Order: sequence, then structure tokens, then C-alpha cells
Amino acid sequence: MSQLPSADHSSPQPKSSEVSATGDGFEIKVHAFWTRNRGFIFLLCGIVLVGIVGREGWQYFQGARERGIQREYAQISDKPERLAAFADAHAGHPLAGVAYLQLADRKFEDADYKAAGTFYSKAAASLKNEALLGRAKLGAAVSQLSGGDKAGGEAALKAVGSDQALPKAVRAEANYHLASLANEAGDQAEAGKYIEEVTKIDLGGPWAQRATMLLGTLQVAGKDAAPGVSFTPVIK
Repeated sequence: MSQLPSADHSSPQPKSSEVSATGDGFEIKVHAFWTRNRGFIFLLCGIVLVGIVGREGWQYFQGARERGIQREYAQISDKPERLAAFADAHAGHPLAGVAYLQLADRKFEDADYKAAGTFYSKAAASLKNEALLGRAKLGAAVSQLSGGDKAGGEAALKAVGSDQALPKAVRAEANYHLASLANEAGDQAEAGKYIEEVTKIDLGGPWAQRATMLLGTLQVAGKDAAPGVSFTPVIK
């Protein structure tokens, strides 16, 4: 009895020689591509490798430099005579800003308002921390006032008081100082405007409490004017 051929002719199987030829053809193409382009491939790999090494090296260098600056600051932070040299050498670094702020506070305490204002301005150019930056800008403004530059000081206070990027306590203090100046000048309407601004900015804060007390002096006839601008350095 004869065997009938299979009825499934839909999926003919390739001959082994065809598979081999197809595989060999692909390998030949790959080999040819490699032969033609291996120089470029090696170059590309080299560029990528150099980029990786460079990036890692830069990050290591930056980390080492940062640690070095921190160690240097720790060694001189309590030595006022070395703060200026450190700050000038690392201008733009946040720790240089802190050093400038320390110098400014000391100059302000010594009533050297011109030098204090210079150092406060330098500190503001390096500081990133919002609270310290606000103190530096406020210190520069009050130094101008204390040094006799009333117009420049008031303009600087207004800039600080309206700067939404600064902490509300700093903005409230700036507006309180403006209210005090207006009160001293006998402009009660202007003083009241700044007092209202203080309470809007930081109703529960200490400067709002002082502003409320100042407002009381405006409402009492014949009362002496409230004390003028007072600035207390915060970094010793």
C-alpha cells in the first residue's frame, strides 16, 4: 500500500543550503561593514569614553574643590583679618557671601557704614540662601541711610520691601523702616501706608507688632516721633 503525500503544502521548509546561504550572507555583510567602518567605530567609542571620563573627572574635581573651600572657611571663620582674603579669593561662592556678611556686620557695629554697605552688597552678589540674601540687601540699604544717603537708602528699602522673592520678615522690616522714616519727616499719611503694608506682609510677625505700636504714636496728638531706623547685624 503506497503512502500518500501530506496534504499540508502551505508551509514549505527551506532547504538547509538556503538557510546556510542566508546566514552566511548576513555575516558577510556585517564583516564588510565592520571592515569599512571600524576606524570610525573606534573613534566614536573613544569620544564617548573620553566624555564619560571627563564628566566623572570634572565631578570629582568639583567635589574636591567644594570640600577644600569648606575646610578653608572652617579654619578662618573666626579670624576677621582673614575673612576678606577668603571672600575675595572665592567671590561668587555662597561661603564667600557669608564671609562678606560677617565683615559687613562688624563694620556696621563699628559705625563704618560706607565699608559695611560695600560688604553687604558683595555678600548679596554671592549668597543664594533667601534669608541671608534678604539680610544682606536690607543691611546695604540701612548702611546707606546711616551713612547719610537718605534718597539712596529709601530707594533700596523700597526695592527690598517689594521684592516677592525675599522672605516676608525681611520685606516687613524694610516697610517698617520706611514707615519710621515717614513718621520722622512728619508725613503721617505715608507712614500709615507703610504700616498697613507691614501688616499685610506678615500680620503675626514681630515687625507687625512694632508697626502697630508706631501707628499708635501717629494717632496721639503732640506725641514725639517714633525712633528711626535701627538695624541689628545677625552674624557675629
